[in-house]
Amino acid sequence: MKILIITDQVDYPNAINPLLARRVAGELGQMGHTVHLLELWDGQTALPPAPTGVKRFDLAFPQEAAMNTALEHGRAGGSALKRLARLAAHPAAAGAAFHQLVLKKPLRQKVCEKFLESHPDYDAVVAVGAPFWSAFALEEARIPGKKAVWMMDPYSANREYTAPGGAEKELAMGKAMDRIYITRLMEKDYRQGPLVPLREKTRVLEFPCLVPGQPDQGQPHPGELRLVFCGNLYPNIRTPWPLLELMTRLEVPGLHLTMIGGGWEHFDPARVEEYRARLGDRLEIVRFLPYPQAQKRIAAGDVLVNIGNDVANQLPSKIFDYFGTGKPILQLAARMDDPANPYFARYPLAFIQGPGEDPRRVEQWLSALWDRRLPFREVAELFYENTPSAVAHRLLEGLQEDPV
Repeated sequence: MKILIITDQVDYPNAINPLLARRVAGELGQMGHTVHLLELWDGQTALPPAPTGVKRFDLAFPQEAAMNTALEHGRAGGSALKRLARLAAHPAAAGAAFHQLVLKKPLRQKVCEKFLESHPDYDAVVAVGAPFWSAFALEEARIPGKKAVWMMDPYSANREYTAPGGAEKELAMGKAMDRIYITRLMEKDYRQGPLVPLREKTRVLEFPCLVPGQPDQGQPHPGELRLVFCGNLYPNIRTPWPLLELMTRLEVPGLHLTMIGGGWEHFDPARVEEYRARLGDRLEIVRFLPYPQAQKRIAAGDVLVNIGNDVANQLPSKIFDYFGTGKPILQLAARMDDPANPYFARYPLAFIQGPGEDPRRVEQWLSALWDRRLPFREVAELFYENTPSAVAHRLLEGLQEDPV
């Protein structure tokens, strides 16, 4: 087949979804298919190399990136006057905002639609979301090939960006698709409610996250036991407080915590500084690192930590990056119906700490397992469906099936 895969990292240049899509594009290319990438980007952050044998087209939207900066990505609590002033100082950003907020059709959707109609020779086009602007472009594009959307994140069921009419918009987009790839957690969204008419088009596609981690760099500081958390933080979904509080209560010699990722601006800085004062040099906060550098820091850790989401319909893809290292993993579950818990239960070196449970349980587990490692071949057997090869075959099967 000749396949086009569309990724979008205009809003978040270091988003994980494009990286995962590139992995699958590379696998499809190795299987003998002609695979092209269309990458929408901010025009500033360098794109990583395309997979071997995969041709890439790229479309830059710096005006939309500037709009996002001026509007602070729409986060709650910002000053409307300050945002408008920043837009007024940047005409291109103001124009992008007009297209997106007033016309309800951002520039990237319009340009992407034109690109698709000028390249009509693909057997199938797959739009990767979130974001979903490329999927809406694919919905309206007049092309002969099959249309598919790969929903790595929910749209109308995502409480982070739900909006009036979201389900209706998702339904219209889905009706235009020949195939809809969803995560397992989204299945219930298509069993009831307005999305039921799309149910027969859906196929579950796991996250293609399981690849070998970087070689273990060992303990950089003898006598220390280094915990590493890597991930973004979100108000009411994934906060730093459970992990920071646990650190103050663990009585483990040489214990050190590194927290890597963005989102700290959403939390009370005075409270963060209070924990810094209590933990001293036992705490390191690295607010952001590019993916390759973050992987190096993970490789330097002894035990990895996942802060569980306080929502029941999202699974962090990064837990498979953790599994790929073969290292012990501490899961701090915010709720015991966390969809990640069954995955951690399958992983022999994981420990699930529920809300309010005695921290001495964690101390005992750390003392017993902190230096254990699981060979990658064993991890790949446990989570074969999350290897890029398995996901590529599953995606291809869906594209080759007759449309519903």
